[in-house]
Amino acid sequence: MRSDLILASNRLAALALLGLSLALAACASSEVDELPPPTTPTIAEYRLVEGDRVAVTVFGHEELSAIVDIAEDGKLELPLVGKVEARGKTALELRALVTEIVDRQFVIDPKVDIVIARYQPFYVLGEVNTPGSYDFVLGLNMRKAVAEAGGFTRRAAKSQVLLTRRTEHGQTVRDVSLDTSVYPGDVIEIKRRWF
Repeated sequence: MRSDLILASNRLAALALLGLSLALAACASSEVDELPPPTTPTIAEYRLVEGDRVAVTVFGHEELSAIVDIAEDGKLELPLVGKVEARGKTALELRALVTEIVDRQFVIDPKVDIVIARYQPFYVLGEVNTPGSYDFVLGLNMRKAVAEAGGFTRRAAKSQVLLTRRTEHGQTVRDVSLDTSVYPGDVIEIKRRWF
């Protein structure tokens, strides 16, 4: 009888120890720091690159206004003004530069507006029905980008989305969720599942 009591006590202690270790494991796993998602710059922070198209308007002066593409050398060419360095600038920075040039050479206190008429495309690769490049529009997320590319193939790992994004500090490659915003120039790769 005493051996049965000791055996039951040992089992109870083992179960308590197992329960404690599971509780500690659960606590430990919830405290693991996850990498933050890549930050998505706002469109106001977007830095122009070759292939973007901008509409430059100098109010009251059509001869100075134009819709132009940024060339491979990173410059855009405006009527009468000539070439202006645009690569790496935000629309606001470009507006300030064009305003300064027009003010200095043509019109006193000009009112200049810069609008990005077309962004560089984004790319969807991997397990989608129609991989390729697509025109960027505001409000896109990964889910909508996949829909643009014809949806997932039957072999797609829908939870494994790899995002490659060019930033001021180089390229970042991260796993992201389908709710992550898409940015011009992003390369989205949908991985293949093996089961």
